[in-house]
Amino acid sequence: MSDKITREVERLNTIIGQGTVLKGECAVKGTVRVDGVIDGSLNASGIAILGKSGQVKGDMLVGNAIVGGKVDGSVVASGRLELQTGAKVEGDIKARKLVVEEGVFFQGYCNMKEVASERKGVVEPALEKAEAIGKDEKQKKVEEASDDDQEITFHGEPV
Repeated sequence: MSDKITREVERLNTIIGQGTVLKGECAVKGTVRVDGVIDGSLNASGIAILGKSGQVKGDMLVGNAIVGGKVDGSVVASGRLELQTGAKVEGDIKARKLVVEEGVFFQGYCNMKEVASERKGVVEPALEKAEAIGKDEKQKKVEEASDDDQEITFHGEPV
């Protein structure tokens, strides 16, 4: 993990524990760790950490994300998205940097062009944005990553 991401993780201010089920839109200013279930969208200005037992049944709009659990919806990260071994994502992905470990299940489209860095608010009602992005993604085909500033990693290390 980069130093910037490590510093943001240190400011973890919201935890949704294992056995907890949250229904509806969850908006967090800062970093959130989810080991339970969110039956709805998740919006976080910092990092969203989805543990191995965590599940999001909706779209995620975040600054950065570390996914070890299951996501049934689109994931939009303005920075880095890391899919850890055992993660399952059934939906489109849009991220500036993407790390995919061995053993990840992913079904959807991936776009690594400039993303939600245009976000003006820290945490804003982003369900409409996520739905619009999801509609746009369904119309696009998979594109190859070609920007010089994109990071390619193998087991978390730059290649």
